[in-house]
Amino acid sequence: MAANPNKPTRLYVVRWMVAGALLGAFFTLVTWRLVGGDAGSVTYAELHETYPTLWMVDLAPSVLGISGAVIGVLFTRLAESKERIEATAREISAGWISELHATNVELAEALEARGRFHAAVTHELRTPLATILGFADLAEGAASEARDMSGYIAEIAKAATAMQDLVNDLLDAAKLESNGIPIEIGFVSCEEAIDEVVGRLAPLAGQKGLEILVDIEDGLGCRADPLRLRQVLSNLVANAIKYSEEGTIRVSAFRQMNGVPVIAVKDEGIGIKAEDLDRIFSAFQSGGNGQSRGDSSGLGLAISESLARAMDGELTVESAGPGQGSTFRLTLRAPNHQGAERRTAHLTRD
Repeated sequence: MAANPNKPTRLYVVRWMVAGALLGAFFTLVTWRLVGGDAGSVTYAELHETYPTLWMVDLAPSVLGISGAVIGVLFTRLAESKERIEATAREISAGWISELHATNVELAEALEARGRFHAAVTHELRTPLATILGFADLAEGAASEARDMSGYIAEIAKAATAMQDLVNDLLDAAKLESNGIPIEIGFVSCEEAIDEVVGRLAPLAGQKGLEILVDIEDGLGCRADPLRLRQVLSNLVANAIKYSEEGTIRVSAFRQMNGVPVIAVKDEGIGIKAEDLDRIFSAFQSGGNGQSRGDSSGLGLAISESLARAMDGELTVESAGPGQGSTFRLTLRAPNHQGAERRTAHLTRD
């Protein structure tokens, strides 16, 4: 037989009711005894004839019994309310503890990511700085011996450019995290933007023996900020060069079936591990560990993704895995009108 959950409550009320009834009966008997004590042995009827108001005393057991039942119900309700309040307090406390624990975990992960970021930035700055200092010493020696210094100067310039790019990323990230970066969206020719970026980075690809192939649909335009679109494309193409040792880099631009313009950058480089795909656009994260592809400082791709979103675009990535190359796709808005739009880009946080 299943237990009745209301049985303890009922017993509690019955106890109070019986206690009240017994108290009332005791009160009635004492009253009768006091009233009839001087008269000797009298009957119940004779007492009532002598004291007509004695009927009120007869009601004492019933009144006190009912009162006991009411008190029992009240105390039961108070006890139940106390239990509910305590249970609710425990649930709220558990929720707060859980949220606090989750916040602490997120904070620890953020601090760990910041630590990795600072280590990566330090390494990224130290490498070109060592190059600059080393070739500066060689150039100084060559100058004293009247030798050709053009190769040394080229290496110094390349290292200084790498440092400048990293500093620019740091400044952009700081702006995106604070007040944001203002952008102005208007019509942009995809062909002009791609040709400019590829033309500037083609010598860097040539130094590594890489070939950049460009395939652009005729008359393709988009709605974007010209400067920031070139910044995103530069980051994608530069990363493709950085993480490729051989093969071809393909930059293509085309319209989807719905007329939306897409720019794709495909390389045959070291690829991206599956576990890095979900976090490769997160700030202060890096997928680059010598076996997988990622932005070393963890900033360039995060900045690019934030700028793409601010332009109502989307930046996505695909890779079959390490050694299988990568494809980044930048989806943009169709040039449906010519009016300028001013916005502010902020660092994306997923």
